[in-house]
Amino acid sequence: MRRFFLTILLTCGLTPLEGGAAAVIAANAAAKVAPAKTVTVKKGDTLYSLARKSGLSVEQLRQFNGLKDNTISVGQVLKLGGPAQVSATPAPQPTPKVPTSKVPTPKAVPAQAPTKPVATKPAPKPAALPNTYTVRAGDTLGKISKIVGLSTEQLRRINGLSSDTLQVGQVLKLKGSPAPAAKPAKPTSQGVYTVRAGDTLGEISSRYGVSVLALQNTNRIDGTVILVGQKLQIPPRGTGAGAKIPSLPPGKEARTIYTYVRVGKGETPSSFSATYNTTPDVIRRLNGLSTLNQIVPGAKLLVPSRMAVPVPPRALYSATSLRSVTVDGIPVQVVQVDLRWRNVLVAPVLPSRGLTFGSGATVSALTQLSGASALVNGSYFHPQTYAPAGDIVMQGRLLTWGRIPAALAITPDNRASITGSTTAVFGRPLDSTWNGMETVIATGPRIVKGGVVMNTFSGVFQDPAVFGQAARSAIGLISNRDLLMVSTHAKLSVTEMGRVMALLGARDALLLDGGSSAGISFNGKAVLNSVRKVSYGIGVFTNYTGRRYAR
Repeated sequence: MRRFFLTILLTCGLTPLEGGAAAVIAANAAAKVAPAKTVTVKKGDTLYSLARKSGLSVEQLRQFNGLKDNTISVGQVLKLGGPAQVSATPAPQPTPKVPTSKVPTPKAVPAQAPTKPVATKPAPKPAALPNTYTVRAGDTLGKISKIVGLSTEQLRRINGLSSDTLQVGQVLKLKGSPAPAAKPAKPTSQGVYTVRAGDTLGEISSRYGVSVLALQNTNRIDGTVILVGQKLQIPPRGTGAGAKIPSLPPGKEARTIYTYVRVGKGETPSSFSATYNTTPDVIRRLNGLSTLNQIVPGAKLLVPSRMAVPVPPRALYSATSLRSVTVDGIPVQVVQVDLRWRNVLVAPVLPSRGLTFGSGATVSALTQLSGASALVNGSYFHPQTYAPAGDIVMQGRLLTWGRIPAALAITPDNRASITGSTTAVFGRPLDSTWNGMETVIATGPRIVKGGVVMNTFSGVFQDPAVFGQAARSAIGLISNRDLLMVSTHAKLSVTEMGRVMALLGARDALLLDGGSSAGISFNGKAVLNSVRKVSYGIGVFTNYTGRRYAR
């Protein structure tokens, strides 16, 4: 018997394996074809409603029935799928005796009698489209448009949508005139608060359940200084840094600024993110969190904010420029920075890639590492640990703090000031310390104030080496948009360096670390390199297009 089957296979030009495959193909070909399931259109049915009932999409129903659009008629029979193959199970038969002479030919299947033609009825009126659609998880405007047979533009127009953003449970209209723009209910102010002794913006904002930036925006406060007796308008409770600015006064513009805020008591990931007009997942990704469970009360997280800031005036000079000049007989290197340029960023430059201290580098090495257009050495630091002696804020984060009483402080829209630190007053930083600032570098002593050269200095500076004759570096402001970075290897006293800064036009100036730390670079090269490694540098970046931050 086996020899006979092999003979058959070889006669047909098949190997035994191919014969098995051919048998499967033949069995499939002989399978009965089951008619596809159908549904008859009833009054009130639409292609959309039938698709939902049958678990299909509108597009699939169109394809199965050769429809060009969503028009269907009462009584119309619609296929719910293509022809389905059903494997035939033949009745068991006794094994026939196969003759050795020939293979029997199968009997022909008789042809079916032709069916009578069915008279066609006039097409009834098409079924109506439903009035609304409720958004489900995973829906997008594009996906819904395919389901209901309307374009995304029609859906936007009918529902008055300004974007494609949808929320689960949102009810979309599928008919009707374009929706008028909804007028939001005007929130109620919490009234006016009179500042008392010891108050800070941080404490007041916490007391009334608003953000510090909301207080600043409402009262047009540029910094964090408030005065006893000052009247503050308190915005509605829950107003966050990301709240929309209702109307901008002349000369102001709205910018997205990223700031760190603490999750309040009783706040959930949803309520916290809603305060800043965003979603919990955006907050999670923005802060590098692995789970939403890390958004808990007490956590300090980065959030996007909408702030009203002054429109920067027209730039007067190139972003950075270098001058080698002699002032009062002293050769100095001067880098001037025009902060009116939007893409200029002034920031601390650290030797390590992280936001931590613990190593040092020369001015030349810091310049090469960072790619800064210009850089000057920073303030004082511990010679072994390289820990800075004063407050340092970088990208809105307070990295270190100390007792130095004054600092260069710069907002995210590049308004600079030399101002006092609350850390020196309270002995420790507060949540409101340097609020609204992107960059802070505490240094000193203050050598020019209001255009006057200083002769007396804070008692914090007691190291005799600070006041001896040494190479010097300093930082100063001609205006809040004009920054000077100056360095010289000539040996000067503190007062002499103050005179140099005043003659260069600085209205306010702070001394930086000097001696072997003094150095300055421009266009990627050290003009005066520091002899020793320093804790950090103050860098200027002229083509910065990244996020801007506020503490």
